Amino acid sequence: MGDDLLCAGRGGGEQAMIGAGRTDTGPVRTANEDHWHIDAGRGLFIVADGMGGHQAGEVAAHLAVAEVVADLVASAGDGFAWPLGRDTAQSRAVNRIGHALRRANDAVYSAGVADPALVGMGTTLTVLLVDGGDAIIGSVGDSRAYLVRGSGIELLTHDDTWLASVLGNDGAREAAARSHPMRHVLTSVIGAREPARPEVLMREVQAGDILVLATDGLHNVVDDETIGQLVRGYRPEVAAQGLVEAALARGTTDNVTVVVVHA
Repeated sequence: MGDDLLCAGRGGGEQAMIGAGRTDTGPVRTANEDHWHIDAGRGLFIVADGMGGHQAGEVAAHLAVAEVVADLVASAGDGFAWPLGRDTAQSRAVNRIGHALRRANDAVYSAGVADPALVGMGTTLTVLLVDGGDAIIGSVGDSRAYLVRGSGIELLTHDDTWLASVLGNDGAREAAARSHPMRHVLTSVIGAREPARPEVLMREVQAGDILVLATDGLHNVVDDETIGQLVRGYRPEVAAQGLVEAALARGTTDNVTVVVVHA
């Protein structure tokens, strides 16, 4: 089992952020196809959950994260040419996230086409970029982003799964659907033939907010209210470890990865 852990802080700007990540292979899998990334200096936090077999899923997750990081670094400059296009009705920050996710989709798909050993690989991808006082979140797949504010917790992203397309992300129905045989069937992933259509949203960040990014190895077995309880009042590195331990204690059969970010 892997247990990579990192805590980093971001100074300057309107909102200072600190974050930590934790991943574990889990008790069943022999390889960890999850991946996470923190670049606190840029206010960038990412989780990914690869699929496609022992090697391919890991390759997809790492490649997608690397492409997102590279594209966001490039698009930070004024001369960025937006080679995949931009939506002029949206802010620059929202366009940066959407463009980076589309770039990642193209890179993962192309790598799979080029190498028979990687054909069909893909990954979920959830990206958080803190820009001044705003949090911009982009997501493809069923890795999630949560906002914990005060005593509440809000699921910010929508699961790209067959079940969510039928039931929605309603919490009451979600609890009843945890054992549904179609709950893991994804309707959108990074690495698909068709261009990715990422969900991108923006939320204002307030002092004291906690943002949690997680793969389904966590949220398949730990309910939202418990996630909130396990991060309130704890440093990010302690909270990240506590979430992973909770998933393991509750019998997750998947890799589990979390990133916890404090405003």
